[in-house]
Amino acid sequence: MTFVIPEFWDRVNCARVRTAMDRGHASCAEIYDAGYQVDDAARRALEVDVDETMIDEVQRALDSIRGQVAQFFGTPLSGEEGPGFVRYASGGFYRVHRDVAPGHDEFPRRISIVLFLTTAGVDFEGGALRLYGDSTREIAPRAGTLVAFPSDVPHEVLPVTAGVRDAIVDWFY
Repeated sequence: MTFVIPEFWDRVNCARVRTAMDRGHASCAEIYDAGYQVDDAARRALEVDVDETMIDEVQRALDSIRGQVAQFFGTPLSGEEGPGFVRYASGGFYRVHRDVAPGHDEFPRRISIVLFLTTAGVDFEGGALRLYGDSTREIAPRAGTLVAFPSDVPHEVLPVTAGVRDAIVDWFY
């Protein structure tokens, strides 16, 4: 089950976030494997710190959709982890993973959220979001599209072959 809103945000807002990302500090994105660590074989991306004003704006936008997402998935959602800003340059990817760590209460993630800031075929090549489950689904990123799916669903970001793929991620509890 996948919840998609094709025009959740307009291109102007997407461009504003990307500009904030350009000004922010970028560091190698981590994975969780018995602790947080950088693993270039599993994930090659950058986590970008943006200013608090932008974080608050994005948080308000994502909060506005939580009720619809909860209704779609038939599960109460009471909070969120907070937005993360992720940049995949050419060669970037994230191998198959789940956004939950069973047995770890510090990860009460129920629904994963992705808000694309760039468009495949325009800003970059490759980089589709692939979801696994009863059937495999590939979603080609398009700026402004919001995608939500259960956090225990295996998924990956296919390699970006040219350009830069930017996205916002968050998790509803």
